[in-house]
Amino acid sequence: MDTRCFANPFCDYKGSLLPAQSIQTVVPIVLASVDKVLKKVPVDISDCDGGLYDGPAGVAYMLYHVSECPLFSDQRDLYLKTAKHIIDLSAECADAEPDKNMRAAFLLGGAGIYAVAAMIYKSLGLADFVKPLSRFRSLWEVCAPIRFLECGSDELFVGRAGYLCAALVLKQKLGIEVSSGRVASRRLKFSDLTVQTQKSNSHLKESINF
Repeated sequence: MDTRCFANPFCDYKGSLLPAQSIQTVVPIVLASVDKVLKKVPVDISDCDGGLYDGPAGVAYMLYHVSECPLFSDQRDLYLKTAKHIIDLSAECADAEPDKNMRAAFLLGGAGIYAVAAMIYKSLGLADFVKPLSRFRSLWEVCAPIRFLECGSDELFVGRAGYLCAALVLKQKLGIEVSSGRVASRRLKFSDLTVQTQKSNSHLKESINF
């Protein structure tokens, strides 16, 4: 199979950072930015709807990433505990989502929330990380129909591409194969479905244009 990527012709940057980009300068800016965000993030379940892109769950994702950086080791425990509180509320909202198709959305729905919850729980050393992980795994059934969404079954925000992206992130961050056996074969099927959908869309555009 051909590798589908863009080759980077440039060498790694070997210069020095500008004075305004030093660690001593950047770290306080990041800490201040995080504090500013946390003062505005909702702490009640009634305000925790939305996904990683448009809801408080995105703040939990931010806290997870900051906590993974060694420069913020002193804030790690606090950030992860705060992230857990936010993602737990977001997961409750995702569980109550009436549109089951939206639960498979990575950036706008439950799939992204469950994936981030699993990563946060794992970083906290909680064995319960398998619970949101299991919720994520179960969503492949939603993505199985070739056209399960009218707005685009293969796109990143709510479609199969987003679900596959989340599966890849989980594999990278958790260090384990998120899905195996029958579910892994479904991932391959998703790739085939994506190709089929794009071919179908291409023919549709041709019929409209001509």
